[in-house]
Amino acid sequence: MKVFPYSAQQIWNIINDFNGYSEWWPSAVKTKALKIFNEVKGSQIEVRPYGGMAFICEVVKIKPNTELVMKYLGIYKGFGVWTISENNGQSNVAYEINLDVNHPLIHILSYVLPVDKIHYNLMEKVFLGLEQKLATKFGNANHNELKRDT
Repeated sequence: MKVFPYSAQQIWNIINDFNGYSEWWPSAVKTKALKIFNEVKGSQIEVRPYGGMAFICEVVKIKPNTELVMKYLGIYKGFGVWTISENNGQSNVAYEINLDVNHPLIHILSYVLPVDKIHYNLMEKVFLGLEQKLATKFGNANHNELKRDT
């Protein structure tokens, strides 16, 4: 979880701009909006890690400014959940996943590759990109007070 000096609405606007993911996600991960719906639910994003296989994330549930649940399709199956909670002008932001490998080769590789560590490092970069995107779009409001909660 990370604490950002921005409102939940500001963070929500970035997380829900699926066409803009490529602006703040790490360059080693290519993202492409496949379907975009005004109500957000049903929207799909293709994610392709560098040197890896693509998979799709589909929005299955939203609570505006609070929660975005994505279903993983393809080489993974399961769910990823963005949560945002605002307190005193700052927002706690977390992304949690619960996935199973749905591809035989990737499943075998998961026994020898540190998949959890790879994902953790990737999400650290995603959060850094989110921080930079927020600062670019909304200014550096209390930027020096950015905290990391472990």
